[in-house]
Amino acid sequence: MTKNIAYGLGILLVALLLYLGLFTNTGKVPYTGLEGKQAPDFDLKTIKGDRIRLSDLRGKVVLLNFWATWCPPCRDEMPLFRKVYKKYKDKGFEILAVSTDTDVRVVKKFIREFKIPFPVLMDEKGEVTKLYQVQGIPTSFLIDRDGKVIKVRLGEYKEIERDLKKLL
Repeated sequence: MTKNIAYGLGILLVALLLYLGLFTNTGKVPYTGLEGKQAPDFDLKTIKGDRIRLSDLRGKVVLLNFWATWCPPCRDEMPLFRKVYKKYKDKGFEILAVSTDTDVRVVKKFIREFKIPFPVLMDEKGEVTKLYQVQGIPTSFLIDRDGKVIKVRLGEYKEIERDLKKLL
């Protein structure tokens, strides 16, 4: 009986360590398999109803950010993204913010509240989120001018400006 309890506690400890290692890891996220590869093309509608195709942005450095209105780290990184976008948009930089929310009204309110100047795309069916193998939000993909994924970032992307300077 004591042996079974010790065995059970050992399994619980291993499971906890795996959980902490997998879900609190920030920085590069190799599990997507996309880093160093061509970014998968997609076509989504913006919140305003326009269509954007990733391949149409070839020649620009693109930050593809998956987020949701209810996500605290997503909310925390938006002011930085707004600042960086305004600073670098005329130097060949674009941000595509892909909302994983399903309620357009909530997203529109968020855009007004945070004064988002870059395109916000709706992935209501989750197809692009699956295509990019997003396993947590926020997740950002930094894509170079040739359409190659340079960096995958799970969690707040605080070092975006440093990484951008290398590409612009």
